[in-house]
Amino acid sequence: MTADIFSSEWAIAWKLAIDAHAGYRVAAATWEGSLALSMPDPSGAAGRAVFVDLWHGTCRAARVALPDDLGGADFVLSGSTETWKRVLRGEVAPLMAIMTGRLTLTRGSLAALIPYAAAAKALVDAAATVPARFPGEVAA
Repeated sequence: MTADIFSSEWAIAWKLAIDAHAGYRVAAATWEGSLALSMPDPSGAAGRAVFVDLWHGTCRAARVALPDDLGGADFVLSGSTETWKRVLRGEVAPLMAIMTGRLTLTRGSLAALIPYAAAAKALVDAAATVPARFPGEVAA
């Protein structure tokens, strides 16, 4: 089943994919915190965002981000639809996207994220396994 990117259905499927990803469990064994991924709408309408609560290699919760999630997550990454497509297809590594300005770290510090580069990559790998429909794409 293909879900709209950053929807509730997509977040649930991503949580399952994270928890099933052995590489993530190892890479994130010492990671405690939360992460939100945001995709602003260029027209000014409400964008999309998803929130995950991460704890020592597991995902305790995943959902559509609430306003408090975006203000309270340890890390918030924001990017355009096209950037998220490229990141989730594995064409651009998440930290490289941050360093080149394709993704913006709107909350949290890059220095605090760098030690978890392998965990971030595994999160993206898990997300890439979830069939997603991006804004503007027609349902199959």
